[in-house]
Amino acid sequence: MDIGSRDHVYNKYLQASVKGVENKPSLLYLGLKTSPYKNEIENYPSRLTQKPDYKNLIPCTKADATFKPYPLVGQLPEIDEQNLNFLHEDIKEACICIGSFSEGEFKAKWLGRNALSNQEFWSSTKIIPILNILSHLNTKAPSTNIDNCNIRGTDQQGTKVNVPVIDLIRDVISYDNKIATSNSLGAMFKRFVPQEDLENWLKNITGNKELIFRGRYGEKPFIEQPEIFEQTTGQVIITADTKSPEWQSNTISAYDLNRMISMLGWHHYLPQASRLPGAQWHSIASIIKAMGTDPARLADLAIQELDLQSEIYSTVIISKLGNGATKLRDRTEEVYTALVQFVKGSFKNLEQPAKLITLSMTLRGAKVLQPRDLNREVVELDARMAAEVTEILSRAVRTKLV
Repeated sequence: MDIGSRDHVYNKYLQASVKGVENKPSLLYLGLKTSPYKNEIENYPSRLTQKPDYKNLIPCTKADATFKPYPLVGQLPEIDEQNLNFLHEDIKEACICIGSFSEGEFKAKWLGRNALSNQEFWSSTKIIPILNILSHLNTKAPSTNIDNCNIRGTDQQGTKVNVPVIDLIRDVISYDNKIATSNSLGAMFKRFVPQEDLENWLKNITGNKELIFRGRYGEKPFIEQPEIFEQTTGQVIITADTKSPEWQSNTISAYDLNRMISMLGWHHYLPQASRLPGAQWHSIASIIKAMGTDPARLADLAIQELDLQSEIYSTVIISKLGNGATKLRDRTEEVYTALVQFVKGSFKNLEQPAKLITLSMTLRGAKVLQPRDLNREVVELDARMAAEVTEILSRAVRTKLV
């Protein structure tokens, strides 16, 4: 899109976001019910296994010499910090990874804006303890599907709880609050290992040795001493850390989040040495479907705005939102981490091969007005985030991101 049309798109989103209020941006919390893809979530895992055959399906972006093999676990990739200059100044940190294939091998190119700057990424970081549990569970019990596991323990009201793990994960992502709040569940999922161990696990996966990951999410854990067991055998697989944690902060980078969501979504494309340690596809598939329920529908809005609905199929959108007004930095912030994949092509024109587009992105935007008006900050930042996601997908489709 040119500058004029980008302004037009932003103003259009500004009208759509006008009902947003402090802590509840209307576009970020649009909700799954509005999504044209809500009935396709069951198909997301199988769609994330398709690869170009170079006859009927080719990569949209050609993997040139700037594309490299996806990094090994613990290895920092080269991040191009120049190519995201098109993003609006309200986007303070960003990391985008574009996936492609070359002679059957998956290749990636990493783009960044302050991609390794360690900051607060709000609720988007809740995916990290979930992936830690997945890794931990399948390392101890490779054949066990997380779908077949329950969490039990005593909640903050003294009530004994015994519920499927995946239902709680879905509550974290969807904010449906069917069993408990997303914040209390996010804190509970951090109770299965000492905070220092969880932090070191994350460092050893992403290679970012400067991050801090020892914070909770504003509420006490739903269950302080949870345990995870297999439903049919009753075998206890993971128990909580017995010591009470000394909570600190969650201070990570856009790159860290982008690395984690891309390892989840691209599991089938990655060699073993680049995969989430221990994770098995049957459990990954369950978490992919849970992450399809995020209320943030920024990619949906972008696809609609770009009028792509009739040109794409086999769509996958998994994501996690984050937002808040920070007293520390004295501004309103919004986070969106997502993996988006689809095939662009026409069933009517079978002579032209279809094109596979796959990318992950993490954006953190911030807005402060003088004098302060938190509701207006939310409205303007919400529209800006949606506009920038639209611009990213526009460039991805036109192969203008690299």
